[in-house]
Amino acid sequence: MNRLAFTLLSLLFITSACHKHAELTQTPFQHFKDDGLVKIVIETDMESLLAEKEDYEYQSAKLTLKKEGANEEHFHLETKPRGVFRKANCAFPPLKIRFPDEVLEAGGFKDYPTLKLVTHCKEDPGFDQLILKEYLTFKLYNELTDNSFKNQLVKVTYLDTEDNYEKIERFGFLIEHPRELADRMEGHILGETYGIPKNIHMPAYKTFVVFQYMIGNTDWGLSNRHNVKLIQCREGELKLPVPVPYDFDFCGLVDAPYAVPHHNHPIESVRQRYFQWRGGDADFSDVFEKFRSKQDDLIGIVADCEYLSDSVRMDALSYLGEFFGQLETPEVITGKRKKMTVAD
Repeated sequence: MNRLAFTLLSLLFITSACHKHAELTQTPFQHFKDDGLVKIVIETDMESLLAEKEDYEYQSAKLTLKKEGANEEHFHLETKPRGVFRKANCAFPPLKIRFPDEVLEAGGFKDYPTLKLVTHCKEDPGFDQLILKEYLTFKLYNELTDNSFKNQLVKVTYLDTEDNYEKIERFGFLIEHPRELADRMEGHILGETYGIPKNIHMPAYKTFVVFQYMIGNTDWGLSNRHNVKLIQCREGELKLPVPVPYDFDFCGLVDAPYAVPHHNHPIESVRQRYFQWRGGDADFSDVFEKFRSKQDDLIGIVADCEYLSDSVRMDALSYLGEFFGQLETPEVITGKRKKMTVAD
């Protein structure tokens, strides 16, 4: 073999090795992520998937991924209903999608074996609008901080392999694996066995609380990790636990018909905002200024969503506008609370 041929062969090997390394570090969520709407088809036994059971087990499913400008991809996966409230109260529950080991290996995917799929809950077409608003709520928090769950809007076609159900086409969205979030933050998840957090990263916590107030959400709790992940970072500025919110269907911005505030809160509707601060007296001026500086970007996320109906868009923008109006006199916000501790 001459020197030129050996050099070319070496370059080919290096290129292939680098390409393989890149593939092995990609996660399933990153593979499904796209700037626009992604279409997926899920084929499975729908009667078994939607049946009411005490214990749900994974069942086989075929998933087809359709990205604009790319070839279709087919995956043999597993899926099952998940969640607590929505699984019990939705005609179409949210799903968990699991990538078997052989599929992870074949795709060169990093070991984040599951993805959450938030679904439309009810047959009423209005629930598609609720899904879109909850998807946008995640995007709002993404705009405020990188310490947040990433998601991907999808249009899902559900096909019944047993031909007992007609084709269903609805909006949904995928949420990245919690360990993927923690790894991005160079930390790990603190489970309930960690106990009640005595200390917390205060700048992140204040942003978290003001965000929850902005969207009208009181459906969270630190002590029991209700709709909150606590991430303990290993180094850098985030050495104290950082709260990351998720599951926003009970917030006023989404305004799901089944959403009600907790009986302990002094509000009668989820559309009423309540400043659920658990840190004693604190100065929020820097956080309020952060939200003011982001006003146009946050409003734009909702205003620019082409899939919202005009009436739903206007209602959501009006709800956010009320919050930004309150920022002109922020004592209105901080006055709407009761004194609690971080442990509450």
